[in-house]
Amino acid sequence: MKTSVIIPTFNRAATLPRAINSLLRQRDAAELDILVIDDGSTDETPLLLADLMREHAEIRMLRQPNTGVAGARNAGLAHLLPETEFVTFLDSDDISPPGRFAADLPRLRAAPGVALSYGRMMLVDAIDPETLLPTSTAKRADIVGIHLSCAIFRRALIERIGSFDLTLRQAEDTDYLLRVFESGAEFSQTETLCVYYLRHPENMTRNTEEAIRYFALAVLKSIRRRRADPGIVLHKPDFALKSLVEIGYF
Repeated sequence: MKTSVIIPTFNRAATLPRAINSLLRQRDAAELDILVIDDGSTDETPLLLADLMREHAEIRMLRQPNTGVAGARNAGLAHLLPETEFVTFLDSDDISPPGRFAADLPRLRAAPGVALSYGRMMLVDAIDPETLLPTSTAKRADIVGIHLSCAIFRRALIERIGSFDLTLRQAEDTDYLLRVFESGAEFSQTETLCVYYLRHPENMTRNTEEAIRYFALAVLKSIRRRRADPGIVLHKPDFALKSLVEIGYF
């Protein structure tokens, strides 16, 4: 059975190969299906992906007109393979650390009642293009944060939660995770380092006013759901319910 990794991308030809290679180096730990959603890129992304797909059978590409990150993630969910057992996500400017799948997939397989694993993330401002590790001088912050790449989901949970909210230009991932943790799904919180989150000038969250506004909206949606139905309880891993902007990482 496969582990599908959904990578939404838009004009990230400079960083996408690193993201994909960080997954390919973990093929010994997982039968990977790397599904890249090209959300209307106008740079070298389509040609780059065509070359990579000729070399690596694990990579698939879906091209579509630009719809935004939520629409791209939804397209990925709609094109999961029949044999997909687990699902996770990686942004096209981030890196999956060595050992990410080797650490958490066995835990999930050994505990059928656990719907997802959830680990740590490291914010960095420089990645070595050869080793795909933070450079020796990179600034780092190792945290438990709100990030889709920190989770590996069973497919049944993904199908239960449904689609990403297309009304959210940002924080669609926060909204999705809050819906997961309102669902009563059993999770396993691990110490696994799941993602190197690369900070750079083109991060969507660099638009701090918009990032905070949409994060607040995602949290408000969760509050409204729980007020409307007191039976809904937010049972989440040990992360602070604050955006990366609010806790000072941008």
